[in-house]
Formats: sequence, structure tokens, C-alpha cells
Amino acid sequence: MQNVIQHNNLSQPVYDRLKKMIQKGELAPGQKLVQERLATALGVSRTPLLKALQMLEHEMIVESIPRRGMYVREISLQEMIDVYDCREAIESTAVKLVIERATDTELSKLKEIFEPFAKTQHIHAGKYRKADEKFHDMIVELSKNPVLQKMSSVSDIYKLVYQYGLIRPPEETMIEHALIIKAILNRDLESADRALRNHISLSRQKLAQRQQDKSSLV
Repeated sequence: MQNVIQHNNLSQPVYDRLKKMIQKGELAPGQKLVQERLATALGVSRTPLLKALQMLEHEMIVESIPRRGMYVREISLQEMIDVYDCREAIESTAVKLVIERATDTELSKLKEIFEPFAKTQHIHAGKYRKADEKFHDMIVELSKNPVLQKMSSVSDIYKLVYQYGLIRPPEETMIEHALIIKAILNRDLESADRALRNHISLSRQKLAQRQQDKSSLV
């Protein structure tokens, strides 16, 4: 929170900065957002900060609790499952467009993301999480569809899932990522779509199992 923001339209950069802070865990789930402190740290007045917080509230990233203030939203297991439903729809569409529009050079960038982990016996969870996020972001980016990219950006609530760590271990998902990338490089839409949907579905099933286990303990 050390960067002082300078911009003509302050609400947008304040929004961008706060969103990144939440995604990176600098502002943790459930943490109260003290507006005076944030305004001072970001070097802005309360007006653009309040507008930025309202934008984040609209995206379900923060929430306003009456008589208590504004907080970073804590995502429930059911919401995380719902998020994966949205991810499947967006990324399935994106993969189709990637295969149609991306150049071979652009597609090779997908393969490069996981190469550092290919021969690593013990995969660093934090680094792998960032690679996983980059991979899914790049699929949407390479779709070259501004509307889809905007939809993905607005639904960035799914990135809050990363605050809770990896849903499944790299040993499982590395194989799945490899299958997705291989199909995309071969421009095999049917195989790419099937591999992607399976990848997302397995994580969703894992979350559903956690929810079931949690319910059984109540």
C-alpha cells in the first residue's frame, strides 16, 4: 500500500489497485476496509476511494455490512462452485476462439507457462498457483474477443478462490494442463474443449466434496 496513485480519473486506478491487493491477499478475506487508512495509503481522497469500493461491491469482491462498514468478502464453498460453473462457460468459449485466431507463436506461450515445473520433483505451490492463474488468463487473452475478456474481467471473483490455495495438488493438474495445451497446439477443438471441461469439472467436484464433508460435521 505504498504506491501513491496519481491519475485524472482517480476511481479507476484506485479500483485496479484495491482489486490487485485483494487478489494477492494483501487485503485478506473478512478484513475490514478502513477507508481513512486506505485513502491515506493510496494518496487519494475519500470520494474516488468510495466509488472504487462501490465498483468492487458490484462485482461481489467486497461487501458493505450495515453499521459495521466495508469488508473483503469471504467466499463460501457454494459460491466457489458457482464460480467454476462460470469459468467453464467462459473458458470453453475462449478455447474455441483461441484455436481459430491465435498464431502458432502465441500458442507456444501457453506451453512455456508450465515448463519450469516439468522436471521439478517438488513443485512450489505458490509459484504453481501463479502459473495456473496465468494459464487461464492467457486462454481468455488469446481469444482476442474484447467482450469475452470484459466478461472474464468483471467475473474476476473467481480469482478470489486462489486466496484459499490450490483446489487440487499440482501432481494432478499438471497432467490435465498438458492435455489441454497439447490439444490447443494441435488445434483440436473437440479434444481441447473436453480436456478443459474435465479439468474444471474435477476441481468443482473437489469443492462439492468439501462442502458435503463440512455439512456432515454440522
